[in-house]
Amino acid sequence: MSTLYEGICHVIHVSTDIGTHCEHCAEWIGSERLAKSINHYIEDHGYKLLHVGTETTCDDGGKPWHTTVAVLGR
Repeated sequence: MSTLYEGICHVIHVSTDIGTHCEHCAEWIGSERLAKSINHYIEDHGYKLLHVGTETTCDDGGKPWHTTVAVLGR
């Protein structure tokens, strides 16, 4: 029986808290473009969506800071 993770050897992390360029091209990834970023990696670079969820860290004042993250792999 195969799993969603079978054959995955490279993973990327996309977050609403981080804006950066795609690892493979000049497309802007992350920050307020989360859905577009996920679709970009799937449609243009053949990644599979492995996980979407929240991540909680602390802001500069020590208060909780919530972001949405996605993990994709191929």
